[in-house]
Amino acid sequence: MDSPANGSPAESDAGIASSPMVAVSLRAFGVRVAGRELLRDVTLEIPTGKITVLVGPSGAGKSILLRVLGGLVDLDDPAICQSGEIVMTPQPSDDPKPAQSGLSGEETPPPRSSPPRVGIVFQNFALFDQWSPLDNVRLAVDHRADRSQPPEQSAAGWLEELGVPAQTAVGVLSGGQKQRLAIARTLAADPAVILYDEPTSGLDSASGKRVAELIRRTQRAHRRTAIIVTHDYTTLLGIADQVLLLDPETKSLTAVAPERWPLLAESIHPLPQPRELASPAAAGVLARVEAGFTRLGRAVARGSLPEGMPRRDVRPAWVSRFFTHYLRAVCGPSAIVYLAVAGALLGFTATYFTIQFLPYRIYTKPLLLEDLLGAIGFALYRILVPVLATILVAARCGAAVAADVGVKRYGSQLEALRTLGISPAVYVMLPILLAFVLGTPLLTAIAFQVARGVSVFCFSGMHPELGPYFWHPHFHHAIGGQGLGIFDGWFAVGWLDTGWRWVLLKTVLCGAGIGLISYYRGSRPQRSASDVSNSITATVLWATLFVLIVHFAISLVEFRNPV
Repeated sequence: MDSPANGSPAESDAGIASSPMVAVSLRAFGVRVAGRELLRDVTLEIPTGKITVLVGPSGAGKSILLRVLGGLVDLDDPAICQSGEIVMTPQPSDDPKPAQSGLSGEETPPPRSSPPRVGIVFQNFALFDQWSPLDNVRLAVDHRADRSQPPEQSAAGWLEELGVPAQTAVGVLSGGQKQRLAIARTLAADPAVILYDEPTSGLDSASGKRVAELIRRTQRAHRRTAIIVTHDYTTLLGIADQVLLLDPETKSLTAVAPERWPLLAESIHPLPQPRELASPAAAGVLARVEAGFTRLGRAVARGSLPEGMPRRDVRPAWVSRFFTHYLRAVCGPSAIVYLAVAGALLGFTATYFTIQFLPYRIYTKPLLLEDLLGAIGFALYRILVPVLATILVAARCGAAVAADVGVKRYGSQLEALRTLGISPAVYVMLPILLAFVLGTPLLTAIAFQVARGVSVFCFSGMHPELGPYFWHPHFHHAIGGQGLGIFDGWFAVGWLDTGWRWVLLKTVLCGAGIGLISYYRGSRPQRSASDVSNSITATVLWATLFVLIVHFAISLVEFRNPV
């Protein structure tokens, strides 16, 4: 891991945060996960402005406790039950004992302002690789805990302090640079408490020591209360002010005396293989569907932020950046080419095979050619292109967006947004929905224009004596739009034309459904790359099924009087 730039403000007190330090207290606190008790009746104080290292055997629940402390656990989640209180007490220099503000529980009086911000440095960094390091930190600065006060320093200043290049693509940064960028982004959000999730995981001994030294310098410079969850306690004991041991046998979280730190290995025993937990699949299908919709409704109603987590004002500039990102994913150049090829195939097959293989065409073609062209135009405009285009949007674009959201869920980027007080429903789901609502009709229109162009080309090749001037009025007879502009027969059709409205209704509904399905499937818990792959497959399946149902349901009403 690379070391931070020399001359960092971390070596002086010039960078001390303006926010008050916060003391963290657990009061009669307990946690149960899927019926398994992790903690029972824990009461303790975590030192203010100090580094606390939390250790325990693998599987004891350290990461779950970190998520609980970080406010990332939904209090409505039936799998995780909490009891007691987590109390955060601001400690400004001019008032050492202010009124307390609780993250949970009902006995603590509500604070006058939002609860203290808790920042998390995730084990996998949770960086947005579609943006530069500078933009990653700008996101945090623009959503800092108290925007009524000027930021501690600019995004560029944070990167300079932590030694991270500002414009290098995040994907090509070294592991050490990503670690420092994650710390810079967390600090830029002005949290009162910083949680580190396995900061030395996967690092060799030398790199682990450099990470530990970086954490120590950062904490000294910015005076945040820091809690480090780790299994690599030998590397991090040197910077610890307190060590807490999570004991799965006694369900306790206790402070370890400094003289016993060298003997921690004797206190940490591997856990036995846990008993098999009841599978959610054992519940009835209707009960699981009802529970899923209940959780979805509550999440949307709260803006997808857990109870107790402060909500920030929406920043339209950042929402628009997410929208631009997903608009490119939905109707970027590859999607346009994809739908154009499909439109060309439809235009050729509908025109060539209908006319070429007409029964007794030598006798009937002169009489039926005009009606055939009208039928071809009607079928392409009202049925074939909308159905095929929306199916392809569901398959190609739905899969692309589900993969993007799934990777963000798997890589903890969605959780990183929540630690900044950002609602994923507003910053991710809404841009996805808008991108599909706008992109699906646009891609369908492009497919139709290509199908129409191939149709006239094919017809002119089959009947050069008639040419496009014969094709044009008859092709558009049943759909309107007699001009020669690129959008004639689509957006240029009269506003009172029912066909135009039906096509727009189908494509907008399909786009909205595809967007919601893509977000919902991608944002579900992703514990492995296989889960991400499964979410993509499920998105294609359910989005395609939804599109077919929409077309079938609307067709029952649309074609009662088809002309």
